[in-house]
Amino acid sequence: MKKRAIVLGNGLVGSVIALDVASDEKYDVTVCDANAETLNATRKKSGDKITVRSDVDFSSESSIISAVKGFDICFGAVPGFLGYKMLGTVIKAGVNISDISFMPEDFREHDAAAKRAGVVSYEDVGVAPGATNVMIKHGCNMLDEVEDVTYFVGGLPTKPEPPFNYKLVFSPDDVIEEYTRPARCKKNGKIISYEALSECKDYDLKMTGVKLPKMEGFLTDGCRTLLDTIPSPNVVEYTLRYPGTANNLAFLRSIGLFSNEPVKVGAAEIAPRAMFGRLAYPMMKLRDDEKDFTFFQVWVTGKKDGKKFRHISSLYDEKDVKSGYPSMSRTTGFTCAIVGRMIAEGMLTNPGVNPPEVIGDSPASVEYMINELKRRNVVITQTTEKL
Repeated sequence: MKKRAIVLGNGLVGSVIALDVASDEKYDVTVCDANAETLNATRKKSGDKITVRSDVDFSSESSIISAVKGFDICFGAVPGFLGYKMLGTVIKAGVNISDISFMPEDFREHDAAAKRAGVVSYEDVGVAPGATNVMIKHGCNMLDEVEDVTYFVGGLPTKPEPPFNYKLVFSPDDVIEEYTRPARCKKNGKIISYEALSECKDYDLKMTGVKLPKMEGFLTDGCRTLLDTIPSPNVVEYTLRYPGTANNLAFLRSIGLFSNEPVKVGAAEIAPRAMFGRLAYPMMKLRDDEKDFTFFQVWVTGKKDGKKFRHISSLYDEKDVKSGYPSMSRTTGFTCAIVGRMIAEGMLTNPGVNPPEVIGDSPASVEYMINELKRRNVVITQTTEKL
């Protein structure tokens, strides 16, 4: 009997999750979204294998419960502001979930409820956070003592175009959250919050076989659960963009354009972020003729047998022209789809709400994830340097 999978959200990433899972003959897939036009596009792309629903209200507990009840696995791909409530509702429905909703809240607040319900949930299982967390924990487990975890992540157009030098490759609202949400990191054992976009530096990172452009990196709030789940006194994430981006974004933020608080303009009250989105997002849309790339590099530094080493995990991926999937959609969606299969097929069985680094504790699960990504032409490489 086929397993039943349901995907909540049919955006740039949710559609890739749905299509990837539907390509497996062991699964029947339903995808839900308010946009009937994009739903039908996903259904057609699947060769009519996917069932679509535009009647599910992601802000309604009863609507979500009615939709997901009876499914073997749920995939969460809603915008971050809907994620926390959606997760709690899916747990209440008693359905296992693999989720990429980048919620600002601590999803582990749902852990007790998930354990009581016997629900297996894995959160933040995209590319970063997600695959980065898995490789970080895997690297930590290869050392006797971990001294530092620093990692760099970015998704960019291969040919930048001003004024933004950036194209949307996941939820626009979640992109802006990266530039406004305080960035937490750990330094010398203490968790510290910085203003997003802080500590901007230029980087010329190297990866064998790939010529990377020069980029700048600044602090963003992607460390999340890593701040208290890995044995390192120093944990920091840098988001990578083309040089000059942080300064431009900091200016837009300083004049209030990223605020959700309505301001009076003439006779109307308008949220500045909504106005910014209305004007900017169409300019930032990745065109069909444009390519993007996704990159991460994880540095886990510490000691083994009294000697100092650095374990480096790297990923570089570009848009798949044949399928039309942007690279960020591929790397995020495929990771979430793989983790969901691991849950549905009994490889991941921890009841409760799990962060992605839990996967890094199992060498077999790490190997499975890497191999499944490679099968989709998304390659993670690993090297070790003696320092």
